[in-house]
Amino acid sequence: MPDEVSGELEVHDNMVDEEDESETNREAGTKGRWRKKENISLGPHSIPSGFGDVHLGKDMFEIYKLFFTDEMISHLTQQTNLYAQRDKNDKNFSIDEDEMMKFLGLLIISGYHSVPAENDYWSTSEDLEIPIFAKTMSRERFKSIKRYFHVADNNNLGDSKMAKILPLLQMLKDNCQKHGVFHEFLSIDESMIPYRGRHSAKQFIRNKPVRFGYKMWMMCSADGYPYNFSLYCGKEENRKEPLGTQVVMNMLQPVVNKDEHVVFFDNFFTSHALMVNLTKKGVRACGTIRDNRTGKCPLMSKKDAEKKERGSYDYRSDDVVLCARWNDNSIVTVASNYYGISPMQKVNRWVKKEGKKNIQQPYLITMYNKGMGGVDVCDQMLSTYRPRLRSRKWYWNIFAQLLNLSIVASFRFYQYVNPTSEVSHKDFRRDIARTLIRIQEPRKRKGGPTSTVPKAIRYDNVNHFLEQCPQGRCILCKKNTRLSCVKCEKRLHKGCSALFHKK
Repeated sequence: MPDEVSGELEVHDNMVDEEDESETNREAGTKGRWRKKENISLGPHSIPSGFGDVHLGKDMFEIYKLFFTDEMISHLTQQTNLYAQRDKNDKNFSIDEDEMMKFLGLLIISGYHSVPAENDYWSTSEDLEIPIFAKTMSRERFKSIKRYFHVADNNNLGDSKMAKILPLLQMLKDNCQKHGVFHEFLSIDESMIPYRGRHSAKQFIRNKPVRFGYKMWMMCSADGYPYNFSLYCGKEENRKEPLGTQVVMNMLQPVVNKDEHVVFFDNFFTSHALMVNLTKKGVRACGTIRDNRTGKCPLMSKKDAEKKERGSYDYRSDDVVLCARWNDNSIVTVASNYYGISPMQKVNRWVKKEGKKNIQQPYLITMYNKGMGGVDVCDQMLSTYRPRLRSRKWYWNIFAQLLNLSIVASFRFYQYVNPTSEVSHKDFRRDIARTLIRIQEPRKRKGGPTSTVPKAIRYDNVNHFLEQCPQGRCILCKKNTRLSCVKCEKRLHKGCSALFHKK
């Protein structure tokens, strides 16, 4: 696009692998016989057992340390020191775990307390000043840590394009899964990590809120708790099955008791062949589906369905998968190996020339609306307070996303173990950030330049009186004085005050 930054990128379209999946469905569609009935192969499922009561009553920071553990902080500290001293030959640089926690705390604060530029976080001007940054760490020390920040050993990287960030991603993923999968409804979808630089794994998806960036496949609960996630590195040459099928199977790996859950996904993933495969594994699933992936299901055509009244529907089943087409604001086609048409639901819609009206809605579409969207909920929470401090490292945005994701996961988990708590997402973040930066005693500022006085104030000759103050250097002659201007808040001698306020 004319206004975009130039660079290499991979253009990814949702229609990719359409031919591969169509061939698979043509083979699968000839085996079954479609009839207008509600037969499905999988019956009622059991209820998830939950995560136990081991963590009940824990406070916010204790819950957060279950996800972003001391082991992860120690790993980041070790790799940052290794990169600075060995790869960059800076023998004077050293950082410990406490300072790394303060560094992470400042990154979290930048997500909900933003200013125009990074240097402004350390500004002493009354309209930009954020005292907590200067009390926690000097600006040059923060930039030094960010310059040497590292996640993996450069001498021991794998073949993946994401090898420099994979150790942290794997540790966070393990921590999200160690409590088990304790939600009934799971949704699988794509998530985008904003990135405008150059990298071979960078994606472009048109008509998305985040068009440029890294794509991450995610499996979340209906309320946004992340269970599994992986970064997409581009098309694989050795891939034998459609991309959507491969992603769904990979995302479902941590689900041990498949009989306790129902999985939802959109038409990028859904196909008749995938539904049959999931049925063989005992996985209950539901998702919107494209016309050329239904396995030749003889549903009413979209043109004919549009001529029907709003709320009309058609369905077919081959005893394994049920496909239904419903006329809403647009034509919706859904496939499931678990949900059927009945019990029929009532929904309120605006009908032309009739106003608001209750129309029929098939049950599988109602459940799809209820169970799908967990990844979107997680994305919304991530984008609300995304860390704003930037870096030139290509993996910095992914690291910021993982740090952000650890807070979202711990916040949701805190709500589960404290169901009566009314703590908001923002207040949870604030508690975590303030705890991280107070690991050590506050830093005392060692002087340095302060913000300038606006000229209109400095030269107006109104109420510029001197008062007693702690000893410091005069703004003009740089010698010690115990006087300062009441209005300008600058230390001055009596003689220097007249010169300072004279235009």
